[in-house]
This record gives sequence, C-alpha cells and structure tokens, in this order.
Amino acid sequence: MGPLISESRCTVFDVMELQEAGESLHAISAILNLTPLQVETALDYIKIHRARLEPQLADILRQRAERETYYRSIANKIFEQITDAPLTEIRARFAVLRERHAIDYTVTADAGHSE
Repeated sequence: MGPLISESRCTVFDVMELQEAGESLHAISAILNLTPLQVETALDYIKIHRARLEPQLADILRQRAERETYYRSIANKIFEQITDAPLTEIRARFAVLRERHAIDYTVTADAGHSE
C-alpha cells in the first residue's frame, strides 16, 4: 500500500503517480481531496526517498495491471455465460433500459488504464 498521507486514505504513491503524469500541486490537491500542505509534504517526502519509492511504484502499477487483466477476463467469461442464457422477462426489461440509457452513459476508457 505504501506510506499514507496523514488524515487521508491516499498514499505517497498516489501523489507520485499524478506528479509523474504532469499534474500540478493544486490539481493533485483537487483530484485526491488533499490540502496543498499535504501534497507539498508528500512531494518533499518523494524528493527525499525517490530512489526507494520508484521501484515500489513500478511494482504497484504492474500488480494493478495484472489484477485488471484478471478481473476483466472473469467479467468477460460471465458476460459470455449470460449472453448464452435464455432471455428472461427481467433480463429483457433490463436490456431495454440499458439501451435507452446507452447514449447518456458511454465509457471511452478506464481511469488509470490507457488503451
């Protein structure tokens, strides 16, 4: 998980990842719902301990990608099973509702996962 930022559930790795993505101090503060002082403190910590934190962040990102691949494969298997199942009245109503709202809810990409 990594070093936590006081009075939050954010880690130094969250700040480090956003900083490496080019976000400013105030953007990081807004994104993670932290005060600017909390972000500054985390950035100072990162500056001092960068050599130790970078390999850990790389490992965290690798594990995250592996978990996402694993859970996407499970979701795809479930979806395949559902599509092969007979269409019940409840599923038919859900399909109509889903189609009606498909225009309003369109996912173009997952946050944190570039494609």
